[in-house]
Formats: sequence, structure tokens, C-alpha cells
Amino acid sequence: MLLGFTSSSRLLQVGIGYFFRHLLFTLALFASLPASAEEQLWFEVQTNDRYKTRFFISGSALPEQQATLRELLQKHLTIHEAMSNPRLNASEWQRLVKKTPQEISDLLATEGYFKTKTTLRKAGIGEAQFHLTLPPQAKVSQVNVSITGEVQQALHQATLEAAQKSWPLPVNSVFTQAAWSKAKRDILAPLLRDEFPNARLTQSQAVVNPASQAVIIQVNVDSGPAVKFGSVHIQGLQHYPESLLRPLITLKTGAPYRQEDLLTLQNSFMSTGKFRAVDVVAKTDQLNPDQSADIVITVNELEQHSMRIGTGASTNTGARVVFNYTDRNLFDRGLLWDSSVRLEQRLQAVTSNITFLTDDKGYRDSIQNNLIRTAVEGQVTTAIQNGVRRYWGQPTTIEQFVGANLLYEFLTVDGENSQFNKAATVAYGFNMRRLNNALAPTKGWIFNTQFQLAPLDKLSDGRFLQSQARLQAFYPLTESTQWLGRIEVGSITGSGRVPATYLFRAGGDQSVRGYAFQSLGVKEADAVVGGRVLLTGSSEVVQWLTTSWGAAVFVDFGNAARSWKEYEPVLGYGLGARWRSPIGPVGVDIARGQETGEYRLHFNLGVNF
Repeated sequence: MLLGFTSSSRLLQVGIGYFFRHLLFTLALFASLPASAEEQLWFEVQTNDRYKTRFFISGSALPEQQATLRELLQKHLTIHEAMSNPRLNASEWQRLVKKTPQEISDLLATEGYFKTKTTLRKAGIGEAQFHLTLPPQAKVSQVNVSITGEVQQALHQATLEAAQKSWPLPVNSVFTQAAWSKAKRDILAPLLRDEFPNARLTQSQAVVNPASQAVIIQVNVDSGPAVKFGSVHIQGLQHYPESLLRPLITLKTGAPYRQEDLLTLQNSFMSTGKFRAVDVVAKTDQLNPDQSADIVITVNELEQHSMRIGTGASTNTGARVVFNYTDRNLFDRGLLWDSSVRLEQRLQAVTSNITFLTDDKGYRDSIQNNLIRTAVEGQVTTAIQNGVRRYWGQPTTIEQFVGANLLYEFLTVDGENSQFNKAATVAYGFNMRRLNNALAPTKGWIFNTQFQLAPLDKLSDGRFLQSQARLQAFYPLTESTQWLGRIEVGSITGSGRVPATYLFRAGGDQSVRGYAFQSLGVKEADAVVGGRVLLTGSSEVVQWLTTSWGAAVFVDFGNAARSWKEYEPVLGYGLGARWRSPIGPVGVDIARGQETGEYRLHFNLGVNF
């Protein structure tokens, strides 16, 4: 019994020693591992051989969220900005390393990660390691939005409902600093746009519960009084009497305040071509006793006379040089005279256009005189045109016009003797547009149509009616992907002889890419002449790779023909590049014409100086 007990004790001592040796080994092994099994090397930044930062991450952030946070830290941490400074020394490096954990917490809080735990694992000379443990992203748990003021009156119910519906942070939505700032802007926007320019936030509070990452939002808005338009004053005029410009003012005293009306007024003054800058300000901080705000228009006049020379090129008409002379106060009556000489490889033109200021009835009149020569696809056309037009309406929404035109035309096809054509026409047309941005639209549409009638045989070679319409559409498929569509249709009715200027042709940059400029039409021997019917269209998708550069893929179709029975559309398709340049949009396309099997380069660019 004694021997058995002694033997058992020996075995127990050996077992205990074995257990503790393995326990110490296991503890040492775990001590050498990262703090969490989920922890991973996130990214590192090294600008030179001297300094490097490494970041490890653990938590619940999804890969796409991690990418956003990584970019945030790479761009905005002070230590990363300092690493590119050759004067950075060891003491400054240590100071920056110590302050980085707090900066990380502050930056990640803007993306909804409050109370991020940042541990400094290594802070040696030249290298620092930061280990981040991310909490769940904060979400909105409760929203309390209150709108008070005169907007509560029944008269303003539509504006109140628009403001209430504009709140973009509902319960369970992710809470970030950008979303919070946008929400406060959005709740005010409908009020500021219509009648309530003095609307303001009286309280805006977002309380975050660090334990649950739940956010309670409290926002109070005071709409202030409903504001009306008061009297309008013009400042800065030097060469034009105010009476000439008063008809441009469409605001009515006592009408409800609307930002859109102020923008329309600004555009009306700028469209005259007489001003370098126009500033329209409503004195909403100095209301009159009747709650109206006076409007002050401050103008900066352009020089009275100017000359410009422009150069450029396009695959339609080739290289060009343009000489332009402008008189902005012709006969000292405020008339705008714009004249030019245009020299291109396939087109030469001398043009003159006199535009009258808008009169007190809202009409804008103009007189045009042009001499234009074109040489395309074996046909040479020299046309002299003299016409008048009257416009009314708003160019930014809907605009109409009527006009009359007298045309004399000399036509040569395949070098044969010239044919003389003439036509006296009257015209009507309208332009409609709904765009989110007048200069660079991403959503909306533009519709143009016009009808030109030659009613008298004595003044024309025959009676005819030309009808033409064009629709362009813009639609954002995603934030960086845009669709553009275009369709154009035209026809000529009447049995009389029609001048070539009024006939239709297709092909080229703004028509059917993959084919030469105006090369699609009716074949006559070795030449191509215009047809009586036209139908073209285009579908294009642009993927913006940066804010300025994009790639495009497109398909075009169309043709011109003598009649719809003879109409046979052709296809063109290809790829292109887009650039939003400081001088305007630039496009370069490579297109294949399916009918010809040929590839063509299409581009459009221009510089004025």
C-alpha cells in the first residue's frame, strides 16, 4: 500500500509539471499573437524610408465601410501630412504619434463610429503601429422635428408639407456627420426657396448613447414671416439708361418671394450680353413694414466694343478660325450687334445679328443677315439669308418664336452648272427644357421644334412646309453613371422645288457617328444631296471615372431620304472619352459605321482668346 501510494504521488508530480510547462508555453504563444483573432493588418503608409505607420483593425465594419475609413485616415491624419516633410525629426515624430489615437477617434466619429478604441502597440523611431477596435456604426433611434412660425398657416400648407417630407434621416438610418449636416440643410431648403428666406434652426441636437450606439435627434425650425417682393433697384449702370433695362424685370411687387424668380431675373440680365457679372440680392434682413424685401440688382458692364479671334477644330467641318466683332450699344440705343467671319475647311460664313432688348411686353426681336458657303460630299452651296425673329417666354423653361426669312441660294452638284433657288418663308417654333443644371445637366430633357412655311409661289420656287423636332434626355443611372438619349425627326411636304438649305442630311458628330459630316442622304451620281425626310437617334452611357474625366459607349442610328418608303437607317457605334474642361465639355469618340465598315474619329473642341 505504501509503495502504491508513493508510485501514485510520483506520477502526480510528473503530470502537474507537464501541465504547467504546457500552460506557460500556451500563454507565451497567445501573448505573441494579435489581441483579437479577428484582428488584421488594415493598411500602412510609408512616404519614405524614414517613417511608416501601420494600422490593424477589428470590429464589425464591412469592407466598403473599411475602404471609406481608410481613405479618411490616409488623407486627414496630421502624422501622414507631416511624414512628407523632410524636416520631420524624432521628437516631433513622437509627439505626433502620441496625439494620433485621439485624432483617429475624432475622425471615425464623423462616420458614426463613436468610442473607437485605439491602442498604440509600437511607437519606435520611424514606425508606429495602431490597433483599432471599432464599435457598431451609430444609427438613428428617434427623430423629433418641429416646424413653427407663419408656415403653419393654412395658406402655406404645401410649403410646410414639402419641408416635413424633406427630412432625410429616418429611424434606423446610419448616422454620420455628413448625413447630419445634410439633414439640417435639407429641412431648411424648401422654406428658404419659397416665401421663408429667414427660416432658421432654433435647436439641433443629436444625442449618442455610447453603450447602444443609438442616436436621438431633436430639431426645431422657426420659419419666420412669409416674405414678399418689394421694389427693385438697379446699381452699376454706366452706358445704358435704366428705362431700357426695366422691361427685363419680371418680378411683381407684392408677389411671394421665390429664389427661382431671383435666378430668372439674373439670367435675364446676363442673357443681354452686356454685363460681365450680375448680382441679384433680396434684402431679407431688412424687411419693410409690410414684410416685403427690396431687390437690388448690381451689374458690372462689359466694354462697349470688343474684337475676338477664336481657333478650333471639329471632325465635321475641320479646322477653323473665327473673327468676331461686337458692339453692345449700337446707335446708343442698347442694341447688341454681333458679327463674325468664320473660315473652316468645309464651311465659310459671314454673319451679322442685331438683337433688341426685351420690350415692356416681353418681346425680344432680332435681325439676321448671313452669307454661308458649304462644300460637302460633292455639293457646293452658297446661301444668302436675311431674316427677322421675335422671341418671348423664358429661355430656361419654355420659349417661343415667330419669324420671316428670305433665301437666295446657288447650288452646284458634281461641278455642274449652278442652280439658282429662292424661298420666302415664315416660321414658328418653341423650345422647352427641364434641367437640373443649365450648363452641365445630369437629369432632365430639352425639346425643340420649328415649322417653316413657304406660302407664296411668287416669292419662292414652290410652296412647301418644313417640320422638324428634336428631343434630348439626360438621366443619372448612378451617382457616377449617366445616360444620354437623342432623337430627331424632320419632313418636308409640298410638291414645289425646295432649296438645298431646307433639305435634310445626316452623319457627323451631333448626328450619326461613324459616318462623315452630312454624308448620309440621297445619292446623285458621285454626290450626296439632301432628302425630304430625316430620322436620327442616339443612346449613350457615360461612366465618370473622376469629377472631370469619363468614358462613354454609344449607339447611333438614322438617315435622310427622299421619302419614308425609301428610308433605310444605318448604324454607328463606338467608344469615347469625356472631359469637363475649363473651356467647356470636350468629347473624343471612335465610331464604326456599320454600313461602310470604316472607323472614324470624332471630336469637338475650341478655344477663344
